[in-house]
Amino acid sequence: MDEPYTFSGGRADLVKQQGVVERDRLLRSLKGRRFERIRFPGADAVVVRVPDDAAIPPPSVLDMLNRKRPMRIFPVGDGAHLVKWLHIGDETLPEGHSLEAGGWDHLHCSACNRHILAGRTFWQTAFGSCFHLCPYCYRRLHQLR
Repeated sequence: MDEPYTFSGGRADLVKQQGVVERDRLLRSLKGRRFERIRFPGADAVVVRVPDDAAIPPPSVLDMLNRKRPMRIFPVGDGAHLVKWLHIGDETLPEGHSLEAGGWDHLHCSACNRHILAGRTFWQTAFGSCFHLCPYCYRRLHQLR
């Protein structure tokens, strides 16, 4: 049976089990791929404050959305949000943006979405599309048949 269901724990158990099915589906698709073990050093983040009443986000935020680059959005309590994304090398900061040293302090496992904190190791695909696996999912990858 592909999708395990339970009626004992209600919706929370069903959602968790569906997440496990999705995780294992991704891991099976990665079987045979080569991975490299990497220690995530953390990185700097570009930060921009976006007022809640802004008609549209700043062009830089729209660009990140269009390019599907990961970003994080944090409410700051004064009618605005901070939007952060990974600073890449020589990227020039647009007006109104700042650089936060160490502001990109974790990655997410591509399979289970666990945090991979700065200073910790993870496994990344060596070629092709980039996937990050936490140590748990990397072990699970090798246990799947």
